[in-house]
Amino acid sequence: MQLTMPRPLAISLSVIAGALIAVQSQVNGELAIALQDGLFAALVSFGIGTVLVAIPFFISRSERSKLLVSTKALGRQLPIWMTLGGFFGGFFVMMQGLVAPVIGVTLFTLAIVSGQAAAALMVDSFGMLGLAKRKLSLARLAGAGIAIIGLVLSSGLGIQAVSGLIVLPFLAGFGSGFQQAINGRLATKTDSVLISTFLNFVTGTALIAVVLLVFEGVPDLSNGWPTNPVLYLGGLVGGIFIFIQVMVVRQIGVLALGLSLLLGQVVASLVLDLVAPITESNFGPLTYLGAVLVVFGASMVVIKR
Repeated sequence: MQLTMPRPLAISLSVIAGALIAVQSQVNGELAIALQDGLFAALVSFGIGTVLVAIPFFISRSERSKLLVSTKALGRQLPIWMTLGGFFGGFFVMMQGLVAPVIGVTLFTLAIVSGQAAAALMVDSFGMLGLAKRKLSLARLAGAGIAIIGLVLSSGLGIQAVSGLIVLPFLAGFGSGFQQAINGRLATKTDSVLISTFLNFVTGTALIAVVLLVFEGVPDLSNGWPTNPVLYLGGLVGGIFIFIQVMVVRQIGVLALGLSLLLGQVVASLVLDLVAPITESNFGPLTYLGAVLVVFGASMVVIKR
């Protein structure tokens, strides 16, 4: 049964969801600094999110039954690929822990947004993931280019000196674009936002755990855990974001959702880097010009759908 709400409320929630992406980057980045381990911070964040999202299944028998039905349908009525959106989410959170503390939340977010615009361009142009194929227009192609130019300018380093780290959140944003489409299809197929969110967290947590064990082995916890409880809210924030995103996309459409998320992400990241930066921020005219270009270019990609 699909929840309905007034359109202004749905759009407002989408803007808040976009802001939550930036907040999650901030929290997970600070957790990574406290733990001195970006991958383990990502696992803690996603793991907590998985536990929280699983709670309704322990409380509600009907939700457990729906989850069991969906699990039995895997590989038959429910294609396996629809459950893999969490892999993109896992990579996204790993980049929050590894890259955001180095380049700052604003530049990280602008790279994410640019990647999301590029993904939207590809998904629509090739009709991927069962979505309708749309002709690649010059305006949308130019929009993606403008967003990337804005990303380069925002670094304030010049084209030749742009850090290669920017590529990683760009790829995370690119994957996030596919994640949104996959999770939306999964929610429609299972008729459950909760199941879609839960499966997203399970697959993402599994990916992070495997990567952590392969590259670092068992984490060293001899220095103890950070005592600031705020640092453990990344998983909760991520769960709320995914839930809102999947819930509202079927009511306001991809266009309104994309623009609302875009606005929330960029504004919140700028505020966070100004008020509580996790790394040294050197804001200047190019930073703000680049942010405007990223928003403008990404908006062209979304609007011209």
